[in-house]
Amino acid sequence: MDGETVLDSLKSQFQDAVMDAMVDSQPPHIVCANVDKEKIVDVCAYLKDNLQFNRLSGITSVDFLDKNKFEVVYMIASYDHSVIVKLKADVVRDENPSIDTVIPVWWNANWYEREVYELMGIYFNGHPEMTVLVLTDDMMGEWPFRKDYPGFPQTAAKYPYSDDQESVVESEYPLKWKSWPSERHYLE
Repeated sequence: MDGETVLDSLKSQFQDAVMDAMVDSQPPHIVCANVDKEKIVDVCAYLKDNLQFNRLSGITSVDFLDKNKFEVVYMIASYDHSVIVKLKADVVRDENPSIDTVIPVWWNANWYEREVYELMGIYFNGHPEMTVLVLTDDMMGEWPFRKDYPGFPQTAAKYPYSDDQESVVESEYPLKWKSWPSERHYLE
């Protein structure tokens, strides 16, 4: 199976729900498509049941503050062929952003969805256990990866090195730059 076959199948099955779809011309040939958020579970189930996309590799989200929306991004792969699918669903950036859970399709969506909810505040409708993974209880509800979080990105993300390999981390972080070894030695 190739990317064009997957894309044609998605477009014919979900004519109104799949938009701006294309196959990335550079290897690995990733099928990229925007999907109506109301049809995300149907599209994912179709990918799994009909096109052998049996591996959810990850779910993440992107904050477009200026466009007043989030994108929930699904990376989906297969154990049977080498095509990768990237689905993006727009979620309105309002007081209660939400999208349906894909746990009925892939059980491991549980962890990814909880992480997106915890860090971005996007709720997954039908999720069985939307509990905390990483944040402390006092931070829950602050959504530290949103672009309007106070101090974003300096307090939400740490970039330990600049392009010239000098450490830019504060003194309380004892990270030191280490070059990769020129030779690798493996145990026999």
